[in-house]
Amino acid sequence: MVMVLELENIGGFIGKHRFELSEGLNEAIAPNAMGKTSLIKALLAMYVPGTASPEELLNYDADEGYIRVEVNGKVFVRRFKRKEGRVVEVESKPVTVDDRIKYVVLDLQLGEVSKTLVLEAKPDITDYLVRIFKLDNYKSKIEGLKSQIESLEREAEYLEREVAELTKMSEERKKLESERTELERELERVKWVSTQKTRAIQDRIADLRRRLGEIEGRIKDIEERLIPMITEKINELQPEIERLEKEIAEFYGYYKEPDKYVESIKEHIKQIDDFINNLKKELSELISGQDARIPVIRMAMITRTTTCPICGRPVEKSPEEFWGSRLGEVEEEVRKVREAIVKDYEERISRVQEERLNRWKELEEFTKKYNEIREIETVKLPKYRTQLENLFRDLKSYKNEQARLKNEKDSIIVQLENLEKELPEEERKASEKRAEIERRLGEIEQKIKDLEEVIAKKSDAGLRLTEINRKIEELREEQKRTEGELYSIMTKMKDEFARISSEVIRELDFTWFKSIRIVEREMRDKVTGEVKKTFEIKVTRILPSGREVEQSLSTMSTSERSAISLVTILTGYKLKVFEEYKGLVPVLADEALLAFDPLRFEKVVEELKKYAKYVVITKLAEPEKVPKLTIIHKH
Repeated sequence: MVMVLELENIGGFIGKHRFELSEGLNEAIAPNAMGKTSLIKALLAMYVPGTASPEELLNYDADEGYIRVEVNGKVFVRRFKRKEGRVVEVESKPVTVDDRIKYVVLDLQLGEVSKTLVLEAKPDITDYLVRIFKLDNYKSKIEGLKSQIESLEREAEYLEREVAELTKMSEERKKLESERTELERELERVKWVSTQKTRAIQDRIADLRRRLGEIEGRIKDIEERLIPMITEKINELQPEIERLEKEIAEFYGYYKEPDKYVESIKEHIKQIDDFINNLKKELSELISGQDARIPVIRMAMITRTTTCPICGRPVEKSPEEFWGSRLGEVEEEVRKVREAIVKDYEERISRVQEERLNRWKELEEFTKKYNEIREIETVKLPKYRTQLENLFRDLKSYKNEQARLKNEKDSIIVQLENLEKELPEEERKASEKRAEIERRLGEIEQKIKDLEEVIAKKSDAGLRLTEINRKIEELREEQKRTEGELYSIMTKMKDEFARISSEVIRELDFTWFKSIRIVEREMRDKVTGEVKKTFEIKVTRILPSGREVEQSLSTMSTSERSAISLVTILTGYKLKVFEEYKGLVPVLADEALLAFDPLRFEKVVEELKKYAKYVVITKLAEPEKVPKLTIIHKH
C-alpha cells in the first residue's frame, strides 16, 4: 500500500509536487535547501495542525496552495489562501489532530523532545510523559470532579438551611395544631353556656370573631414578615443592580470595542509567534550552514596541498599533519561560535516567549472578564430586574391586601358592637369568652395556613438534600479512585520508563551510558503560586575506567544528546503511545539524529518499522549526485 503526498506551493515547493511513500523505509534525499524540511513540515502539519501556522506553510510567493494526503483509501486536504495580506485556511481536513505526534519526531527543529534534549540541553520531559501516559486526562477528570463536588456542596449547604427551617416550621405547626385542638374543646364547653335564644346571635358573633382573628393574623403576617422580607430583598437587589450597571458602564467606558481589543491581543500574539518562528528559522539556518573554510581544508587534506589555498603561504609541517591540525582548530572554533549563537538565540527566544506568555495571560484574564460582563448583561441583570419588578408587584399587592383587610376589620368591629348590644347581660360574658376563643382560633388557623403554604414549597428539600449528599459521596469516591489511579500510574511510570529505556540502550548497543531514569521535582509557579510536578531525565554514564556517574545533558556533546533523545523517543514508541495510528501516521526522522554508525542505523530503522507502516528519513546529499529531492524506497 502507498501513501501519497501532494503539495502545491507549500514551504520551498513552487507549483505541484507529488511524492509516494511505500510501506517500510523511505529515504528523502536532497542537497541543502531543496525541500527536505518542507516535506517533513507538510507531513507533520497533516497530523498536528498546530505545529506550523498557515503563514509558515504557504510559499511566500504564492497566493494559494494545499497539502493533500491519501492513505488507507481516504483523502485528507488542507487548503490555504492569501487574503488581505494574511494567509487563511479555507479547507481543513487533517488526518489527525493529536499533538502527541510532534513529541516523537526525530528532527532537531520539528520534534519537541529532540529540540528540548539536543538543542536546548534541558532535561525536562514533563509534557512528553504527560502525553505518553495520558496524565492530563486524569488531571482534567479530577478537576472536573472537584468542581462538581464544590457546586453540589454549595447546594447542599443551602438545602440544609431549608431543611432546618422546614423542621422548625413543622414543630411550630404541631404546637399550633395542639393549641387549636384545646381551644376547640374549650369552645364547645363555652357554647353550652349560651341559651337557645341567643345562640343565633352568638353564632354570628363567633363567625365574625373568627374572621377578625384571621384578618388580624394575616395583617400581622403582612406587616411583620412579608413586607419587611420583600423590602429587605428590594434593598439588596437595587444596589446590586446599580453596581452591575456601573461595572458594565465602566467596562465599556474603558474598552469601547472589546472584540477588537481581543483581536488586537491575538494579532500581537501572532506577531510574537511569527517573530519566534523567524528566530528559530534563523537559528536553524545558522546551525545547519557549513563554515566555508572546512570544505577548503578538507580538499587540501585530500590533495595534500603544500601551500595555503587562501593566502598562498607554504605549510610548515607535513600536509597531512598541518591540515589535520588546522581542521581541528577550525572545527573547534566553529563549535564555540555555534554554541555562542545558540545561547544568544535561546536567550532572545526565551525573552520573547515570556512576553508571549504575558500576552496570553492578559488575553485569558480579559476574555474571562468580558465573558463575565456579557453574562451580567444577558443573564444576571435581566434576571435581577425581573425579580425586582416581581418584588415591587408583590409589595404593592400586599399593601393593597393590608388596606383591604383593615377596612374589613373596621367593618367587623362595628358589626360586633351592634350584635353584642342585642345580647342579655348574663350571656355577654359567655359570649366574650367564646369570642376570644374564636379570635384566637382564627389567628391559629391563619398561621397554620401560612406555614403549610411555605412547607408545601419546601417539602422536597429533604429528599433533594439526601440525593445531593449521596451524589457528593459518589463523586468523592470517584475522585479518590481517579487520584489513586493517577498516583499509581505516576509511581509505575518512572520504573516503566527506566526499564524500557534500558532495553532500548541494550538493543542499540550503546556502551558509553548505562541507563536513563526519571526524577520527579516540585516547582512553584512564579505567577500563580501553584505547585507543579515536573519530570527530568538523569543519565548514568559509564566512564572508561568502568566507574558509573550521573551526567547532566549540558556537559554532553551534541551527538551524545542525540543518542539520549533517540532512546527517549523509542521508549515512547515501545510504550505503544501511537498504537491506534500505526497504519496512518508515518515515523518522521532526520538522518543526523540516527547516523551513529551504519550498523546501529539499520537497527534503529528496523525498530522504527515496528511502530509504523511508513518510515520517512531525510538525508543530505551532494548536489552533483542528487540535484533535487528524491524519495528512495528501501525494504
